[in-house]
Amino acid sequence: MDEKLVLLAMEAINDSQKWSQVLAHMMTATGAKAAIITLRDGKTCQIVDDEALLTEYHSPLVCGFSIQAIAHYMQNLRTRDTWADVQCTHYPERPMLMSRVFDPASAPDQSFFEWVNAAGVTDTAVFELERMPGYWTACNLFLGPQSAAEKQAALDYAADNYCFLRKAWQTAQNMVHVEQARHAAFDQLARMSIAACITGPNGEVERSNALFDVLLSEGQVGTCGPKRRLLVPRAAQQHGAASWLASAASDTIEAKEPLDVWATPFSPDPLYRDQRAPSWIVTFGKKRDGVPCPLPLHEVALTAQERRLFDAVRAGATVAQAGEVIGVKRSRAFDIWAEIKQKLGIRNAHQIREQSTVSVAKAS
Repeated sequence: MDEKLVLLAMEAINDSQKWSQVLAHMMTATGAKAAIITLRDGKTCQIVDDEALLTEYHSPLVCGFSIQAIAHYMQNLRTRDTWADVQCTHYPERPMLMSRVFDPASAPDQSFFEWVNAAGVTDTAVFELERMPGYWTACNLFLGPQSAAEKQAALDYAADNYCFLRKAWQTAQNMVHVEQARHAAFDQLARMSIAACITGPNGEVERSNALFDVLLSEGQVGTCGPKRRLLVPRAAQQHGAASWLASAASDTIEAKEPLDVWATPFSPDPLYRDQRAPSWIVTFGKKRDGVPCPLPLHEVALTAQERRLFDAVRAGATVAQAGEVIGVKRSRAFDIWAEIKQKLGIRNAHQIREQSTVSVAKAS
């Protein structure tokens, strides 16, 4: 196994941009002209657009091809990729040379091979990195006019390293999935009007959602020092067993309304559940009748000007009238109202007036 490839792949697990270095090293080791990692349709084996390819014709997963060559391929040849068609019947679960399963001269449409020949490519070693429902991920090493022995050496290199590369790629994808799941969970908390952050064992803010960021920007919570230790208002009601939370109380932080702060521990590593200090998920809200409830979305998601216009509209004013109340022109009032609707996910003023009526009825 190639030790340098192992080191580069380990770095790429934590930073997807570094897969370009993995590909560049494989090109050097095999003499390949280019290398790519692509998501492919499970039935057609055609490349599926990733965002970078679609918008910029560039990706850390493409190495060795010019932007012009990739743009031409994506616009004109993706659905006419003869090698992709062949892979539907000769699936590269293990590394294989395309020249051994298909003769380019036998292709009725030569446009794809004209493209690869223009790039100095005569063959490709291809193998699967990951398979998932409906799709699979391929790694291609595009080879130039090498001798049979040199092509075999490139294939042997791929065969020697592909098992490790598959595991490294799948681990990297799992980490991406975990990160996306974290974003989704935080976004869901934000949609539920719950400000939240994740801290280290001593209250170091590591992750946060948009509503926490609003509280932070408005000075209702804070951080201190290079490690960004969480600060909360001294008047906040603290819940949970986080010993660091008491020292997080600060006289310099003042919330608009009394906050309740809940700190819930979770293990950063289940292998050392009872030995390593826990991390914490911290949520912020306020109590009504002794029951924790989220912060109303309009109180944390809107700017001060937006809240004033919101309150005027909720009280029964038209948008134009609300603009006069807060001292802005009619056109500016409608711009602010559009921002409010987008942030709160509402369609019209009737919704917030109805919600207000329901809240009053429940209170009575």
